[in-house]
Amino acid sequence: MIVFWLSIIIILAFVCVIFYQTLKKNDVQKEENADLNFYKSQLSEVEKDIAKATIAPEEAEQIKVEISRRILKNKNQSLLKFSSQSTNSRLKFTIILGVFTIFLSLGLYSSIGNLGYFDFPQKNRIESAKLLKETRPSQQEAWDAISDAKTINTPEGEMGEIITKLRKISQERPNDITGLRYLMRTEASLNNFENAAIAQMSLVKLLGEQVSTEDLYQLAELMVISLNGYVSPEAEALFRKVLSEDNDNGGALYYLGLMYANLDRPDLAFEIWRKLLKKGPDNAPWVPLIREQIMEVAWRAGKNRYELPPKTKIAPTGPTQADIEASDEMTSEERQEMISNMVEGLANRLASEGGTSEEWARLIKALSVLGDSGRAKKIWAEALVIYNNSPADLRVINDIAKEIGISR
Repeated sequence: MIVFWLSIIIILAFVCVIFYQTLKKNDVQKEENADLNFYKSQLSEVEKDIAKATIAPEEAEQIKVEISRRILKNKNQSLLKFSSQSTNSRLKFTIILGVFTIFLSLGLYSSIGNLGYFDFPQKNRIESAKLLKETRPSQQEAWDAISDAKTINTPEGEMGEIITKLRKISQERPNDITGLRYLMRTEASLNNFENAAIAQMSLVKLLGEQVSTEDLYQLAELMVISLNGYVSPEAEALFRKVLSEDNDNGGALYYLGLMYANLDRPDLAFEIWRKLLKKGPDNAPWVPLIREQIMEVAWRAGKNRYELPPKTKIAPTGPTQADIEASDEMTSEERQEMISNMVEGLANRLASEGGTSEEWARLIKALSVLGDSGRAKKIWAEALVIYNNSPADLRVINDIAKEIGISR
């Protein structure tokens, strides 16, 4: 971008100099022609006087010489002479031309330029991104790079005993598909995503050709989440395999967009995310993730005129904070009954129709507010089973469980 503007400045200066000199020359030429015509008329008058014999030849010759001398003197002086009015006009015209050129350049650059990139030609950017993609670390290399910061959560109490037993079973019976599924789900519920991914890898390997698209997607997502959003070559290959069987898989498309965004190809990331956001639905787990990131990606891709589509209003379900605060005029018994009825309504609907992870999290928190921690813990465990194939939803469920103190 610096080279672009430097080029514009040089061209602008060159154009202004040419116009300034052209106007200058025209002004000088006009003034010179006026003086020359005056002296020519004087010479003509002298010739007429000679013909009429009203002036001596010697005197006429002297007058001619003087007129010729004045013509030469005027010729030299006119090359350096400018009137202040002409100078101001030229300067004004030059300034106007300069401003016009700048605005023309801005308009041109906003249409065909890329504000998100600096001085790096498009061909070089693409080649650099391609090299970055081809040489990026493998899944295991990325895991090894963060091994020092890795922590394995093993809670106390009943959950701690369960995860310890599952880990032991997986070592003693590595071909136990059911045991591996439970291990993966439990590790993911504890935010031990690397351990969950390793368990899922073993499961996918055991299933062989019978592996489902859901299992492949779940493995790829666990691999990405375990590396805080880094899409390794192995995870990319899994997402592409999922898309070969389900080309509308929004989760796989989202993560491919994330990969391109991290590999300096915001142009590809933007197109993928823009289409996903347009398609919806708004309650899809990847939609809020895209909304948080797409404006920066759009800017980097040069789509500086892009605007986020408005969110679709979804009718609230179950008790909200506003509902609870609206009960100020009730007695404590009435308020408690109202809240309990709303919580029960939400619980019944989720049990019969299902819902989003955010709604399950809302129910868990509402039960905690009502003092029913035991039931909140049971609902949390139920939600873990429901969303065992979606690490992103598991994170929502586990975050609320940590907030209210039923999970560590």
